[in-house]
Amino acid sequence: MEGSAGSQRFHKVQILFGLTVLLFKGGPWSVLMGSTGALIQLSGLSGCITNTGTGGACVEGNGLDGAGWVEISPNGNYVYVASFNSSTITTFSRNVTTGVLTQLTGTQGCVGESGNGSTCAHGVGLSGAVGLSLSPDGKHLYAVSRDNALAAFSRNTTTGVLTQLPGTRGCIADSGSSDAPSCAHASILGGPRSINVSNDGANVYVGARDAGAVVIFSRNAATGALTQLSGLAGCVSQDGSGGLCAQGPGLVGARGVTISNDNKNAYIASEDINGNSGVAVFSRNTVTGGLTQLSAPAGCFAVNGDGVTCTAARGLLTAIHPAMSSDDKNLYVASRDSNSLAIFSRNTTTGALTQLSGTDGCIADSGGDPTCAVGKGLNQVVFVSGTQDGGNMYAASQVSNAIAVFSRNATTGALTQLSGTDGCVSSDGTAGSCAIGTALDGALSVNATPDGKNVYASACTASFLLAF
Repeated sequence: MEGSAGSQRFHKVQILFGLTVLLFKGGPWSVLMGSTGALIQLSGLSGCITNTGTGGACVEGNGLDGAGWVEISPNGNYVYVASFNSSTITTFSRNVTTGVLTQLTGTQGCVGESGNGSTCAHGVGLSGAVGLSLSPDGKHLYAVSRDNALAAFSRNTTTGVLTQLPGTRGCIADSGSSDAPSCAHASILGGPRSINVSNDGANVYVGARDAGAVVIFSRNAATGALTQLSGLAGCVSQDGSGGLCAQGPGLVGARGVTISNDNKNAYIASEDINGNSGVAVFSRNTVTGGLTQLSAPAGCFAVNGDGVTCTAARGLLTAIHPAMSSDDKNLYVASRDSNSLAIFSRNTTTGALTQLSGTDGCIADSGGDPTCAVGKGLNQVVFVSGTQDGGNMYAASQVSNAIAVFSRNATTGALTQLSGTDGCVSSDGTAGSCAIGTALDGALSVNATPDGKNVYASACTASFLLAF
């Protein structure tokens, strides 16, 4: 059975680009290798996988159109990609020595809404698949789709193969979804964009953008089946959703969800287009999984925070994705329209956040927020994630067509972009300021392996999976 990998030192890294997913490879630190955490794309065809093979530049794969989310198994042996145009989840085995990915053959390598039983298995609740989350024990994988649905799969921890749970256990759909007749029902799954299994494996949380809510499920660890918590405990929304949910501020356009590693708190990024986008902060009941928002103004951070309902914060315009550091001391938020990463310290007792002071509190693309440190490769940054040793953070930016690379101060949580071309990898090298990578157009997500040897990223415009 798989479990969480231990901390590893993560230094010079190789990158594999392709089929909306990027892969990176790392090795032991060396002074001669330059800045810690720098990325090197895998050479030749190993660097990327695409639906078409991109004229021989990449390996040809299947079901990767609009690849947008990369998830890595707890033991690092398998990689999963959600692709919203293909409406699929694709499965790759990983060579833990070289970092090279190989798509599983036939229906084992792909499950999709339009699966024909030959090239892809048929799945339900995957129309516009956009987010993935694996249970900590590696036994189950959960996906959310743009068609207001959640799909649940059992996973063979030896082979990596996915099998959708039978009957209504296999999917949960909003009443307005086309999948509603064949799925279990949830009343507040409008526009889900992210999903997260708590680190104790007991609960699953969904950021439902269109509903302005976070939806909460209990998880049966044996079967993988999900059950929405009853009554108001089953969701928290900006307006209470007509009495269906508990009410909490800072959830308009609820998007990314992260749970602290100690299971005590949940943090939800929201992309409210009216300027109130930011982060909502909750304590988590470790018995039931229920969420309680911290008292105002600590319960939310917003660009237009008034200090009464929400705390004012910088670099949070259209917040998309939050990520917790492995030591639980810091929260990092990718904010698309601020072109920035916002950086917070976390009180590990209460879960409360405090934005770092001065330019340590945010890093913005050149020409962005003048109160932030100046970075590069961050134009419309939409995803951020870190290494298990806590030494590096990586950010995917869809207009910069880039992966930005940062070292992290383990004491303060402050980020420093690596110098020179080590600081980012982009499709065109960004006028010489970044290293040049293949198939990074529309970079959407990035994830490091548990052993610290590789990073994999997706790029939706190019429909690539990339490897470093």
